[in-house]
Amino acid sequence: MDIKEKVTNTNIPKFFSKEMLITKKTLNENQLRYIYQKQLISDLDYKHKEWSKFVGK
Repeated sequence: MDIKEKVTNTNIPKFFSKEMLITKKTLNENQLRYIYQKQLISDLDYKHKEWSKFVGK
């Protein structure tokens, strides 16, 4: 088996970028981190709005 065939026959899908190659697993992990951070920011924004109601009194 040729080395080129081994590389093309791998079962790990990769996404190409001019800067780097990343696996689908890494891409999914980064997406989950992003969603989590976005939710934290959303929660913080909500808490600030609630706190401002009490500070203004």
